[in-house]
Parts: sequence; C-alpha cells; structure tokens
Amino acid sequence: MKAQKYADACVIAGNPPKTKNWHGWIDKMPPPPDALHVRGEVEVSNPGVEVFLLKKQPQGINPAIILLDLILFQRPGLWPQLVVNKPAVYEEVGPNLSYQTAEVLYQGQGIASVPIEIIQ
Repeated sequence: MKAQKYADACVIAGNPPKTKNWHGWIDKMPPPPDALHVRGEVEVSNPGVEVFLLKKQPQGINPAIILLDLILFQRPGLWPQLVVNKPAVYEEVGPNLSYQTAEVLYQGQGIASVPIEIIQ
C-alpha cells in the first residue's frame, strides 16, 4: 500500500462486514520458497472502499495460526451507494511455512476461520 495514494483515505469502523468464499493454501511445490495465499470476498457499501488483509502484529501464541486484520479504507471522492463484493487477499512467501489456520479479524473481532490446505 502506498502512503501517498491513501493519504486522504479514512479507515472504516463499525459493524463487521459480510464476508464469504474464504479459502487458504500453502504452495509447497518445488522450487522453494513456500507461498501462503488467503482469499475471500467482502461486501462493501460502495466501489470506493478498498479492502486489505494485513498480518496482525503481534501474532498470537500459536504458531500454527496466522492472524490477519481486515482493514477497510474509504477512498476520497463521491461514490455511488452501490453494494459490491471486493476481494480480500493476503500472500506471504517464506521458507517452511506451516500455518494450519488463518483467523481473520475485524477491529479485534474474529469474523472468519480459514483452514489452510497444503499443496505439494
């Protein structure tokens, strides 16, 4: 995310958004490194809302579970009030990734528990 691009954007707070179609997998096929992918869809109130999944800092105490924060930004400008589904995507590349579950949080509240499939 570029800071200048979203300098005028506002973080959206409130009730958790509706989400669906979550799936996650770790690609362990050669050559290394491994690649973690977590994806879902988030219902937002207008096309000017940007959706981000960010690794929570600090992570929890269980190394088998990755905690991801769902962040919604409202881009500046006038946008039609049109409900749309936007993709939520998180990707991480590294050696020996061993997550079994991704927990998606919105303002500290769990909204999705995503089992991680291993692809070898």
